[in-house]
Amino acid sequence: MSTLIQRQGMASASSESSPSVEVAIVGAGPYGLTAAAHLRARGRDVMVFGKPFSFWRDATPKDMLLRSSWWATSLSDPKGHYSFARYLQEKQMPQPWPLPRAVFADYGHWFQQHAVPNVDEVQVTQVRGQNRRFQIELADGRSITSRAVIMAVGTGYYVNHPIEYAHLSPERVSHISQHNSYDKFRGQRVAIIGRGQGALEAAALAHENGAEVHVVSRSPLRWLPVDLPRKRSLMERIREPRAGIASGWFPWGLEHFPYVFHALPESAKARLFRGRGRYGPAGAAWLQPRLLDKVVFHENQQPERIDEREDGIRLALTPEGKDLIVDHVLLGTGYQVDIARLPMLDPSLLAAIQTANGAPILSSWFESSVAGLYFTGLSSVPSFGPLFRFVVGTDATARRLTAAIQRKSGKAV
Repeated sequence: MSTLIQRQGMASASSESSPSVEVAIVGAGPYGLTAAAHLRARGRDVMVFGKPFSFWRDATPKDMLLRSSWWATSLSDPKGHYSFARYLQEKQMPQPWPLPRAVFADYGHWFQQHAVPNVDEVQVTQVRGQNRRFQIELADGRSITSRAVIMAVGTGYYVNHPIEYAHLSPERVSHISQHNSYDKFRGQRVAIIGRGQGALEAAALAHENGAEVHVVSRSPLRWLPVDLPRKRSLMERIREPRAGIASGWFPWGLEHFPYVFHALPESAKARLFRGRGRYGPAGAAWLQPRLLDKVVFHENQQPERIDEREDGIRLALTPEGKDLIVDHVLLGTGYQVDIARLPMLDPSLLAAIQTANGAPILSSWFESSVAGLYFTGLSSVPSFGPLFRFVVGTDATARRLTAAIQRKSGKAV
């Protein structure tokens, strides 16, 4: 008991001597930067930690194209001064379609320089709760305290690596998120597991870099329609309104009433997240000519047995009943939210967060069961819906977070 008291006393002393900030944001990607832009505009004392747009700048293939249209990838600032349209105008660039990863990454850097110029690029190593505040430890040894923490971490922590592939050598199996180039697969036989945009684009890039590619999917492939033209008749717009994540009235409703999904019954949310309808895995229309008649598709198939042999990996496909021998297996199996994978969350803080299937249960203010601890982006999708998987969800998130923190501080929203 005396040891515990001593430790608590040391922690309290550390907290009192540490620099203090009102809001600490962990992550400097689209959600972290937009939250900071809105909060700072309201006069909040905010610090952002992380390398701006590091995932997009360093961890994605240079030839990658975004599924989202350029007009649906504007980052949000309160007055709309730093939209994608203004970036294109300032850079004297034509409207890109599809949107290259490099252009989006450069836009993110431009937005950060203008809207959130002061970002601390040091990594956060620990977040723990303490005396109704949070203690944040940084990789360079510094320590700060904050009243609120916004977890705006990216997808990298949530890579879904199915257990049936865990016995394979790391040289033989990898997730597509581990690769920013596919030239290493030149001359190799590659099996890509999955049927979403990431898996299908990885298949295209591997093929274009000289690999023999097989795509294995347990369900039929689905292709998204071509982006709707900007100029349409009134009747066409009524029949199928355009929205950032997809066309149609339901996606339009998600975008224009972004907090309604949170109030839906869990059974309704579950139906959407079982991969049904337009929110299941799908590939952009512009990928089809890069794949059809160029790679081998094994649709409605899944490996019944996976063996590592001297000549490669053997996938025994069912119900096809054929063996597929490849040199490497690329997992395009997406991402699964599980906050237990966030290494910076102190175990005692993690234990205090209520979860469902690994995801934080969030209030309508994006707040977890730990007061003052908020989650955004992919971490918020199970509570708030598919809109928040995309950049188009940053505006609704930033506005609600700002309102939540203003509300707690007693200042008008």
